Amino acid sequence: MKKVIFTLSLFCSIAVANAQYCGGSGPSVCTPAILTKPGLSPVSDSLAPIVDNVPTVTVIEFQNYDTLTFGGQSLTMDSLTVDTISNIPSGLCWATSSATNTFGNQQNGCIKVTGTTSAPAGQYKLHIIVKAYTTLPFPVTTNADAAGLYYYVRLNCSDSAAVVPVDTNGEAAGTIPAFKPYASQAVCDVSVKNVQSTVQSLNVYPNPFSSHAEVSFTSAKAGVMTEKITSIIGSEVYSKEIEVAVGQNVHAIERNNLSAGVYFYTISDGVSTFTKRLVISE
Repeated sequence: MKKVIFTLSLFCSIAVANAQYCGGSGPSVCTPAILTKPGLSPVSDSLAPIVDNVPTVTVIEFQNYDTLTFGGQSLTMDSLTVDTISNIPSGLCWATSSATNTFGNQQNGCIKVTGTTSAPAGQYKLHIIVKAYTTLPFPVTTNADAAGLYYYVRLNCSDSAAVVPVDTNGEAAGTIPAFKPYASQAVCDVSVKNVQSTVQSLNVYPNPFSSHAEVSFTSAKAGVMTEKITSIIGSEVYSKEIEVAVGQNVHAIERNNLSAGVYFYTISDGVSTFTKRLVISE
């Protein structure tokens, strides 16, 4: 039996409710792993860093608790709702494997973080608000920090091979900052400069489009590049190698059988990439 201690905190939940929430939670979002103990998994150091300007799909596993201590009483956990997860790098959002973001006693679940960010590189301490339902006549709403559930995501520049360890110094005392920049790569501008030296003025017209669109860009060198289209959750739905000439390049991309929605078009020479947001209409 695993206990967790919650202290009631008064948050203005209306102001932050569903911050950076993708919507569309449910079993199709992710498949939970069967964990052997409550809490979040993997530990933050084992979670692969998100890469700046690269579409990501990051899954965090968890298991709900059995009991909690509140007001000196040991209470059996009925269910727990993930109300808000904030302080995620801008451009990213979250959803869970439950349509209501609610999980029963000791139930396994998962949180999927998706999107593309160009936020400063560094360590982001997630701000997780949960609502616990027990034998009490009212739910207990609290910051997960009160249960010792600290969790971090790391954002690396795309030109950096370094994996900076998570710094938890001051964690228990609550003094660790919500964001800690990496001194050597606080702003990810190197990869963008590399891209722009190869590909410039990338444009898609029309955008939104319903059947096909024209991609145009200027390249500083000739050769073979790869173009890809990825969904908003990071799934690759199209990939093709194209011949690129020095100067202006124009070619068409087809909708094929893609559903209406938001996608990302990426062109890469194997060293650097350039991404453009696409919208496919009905």
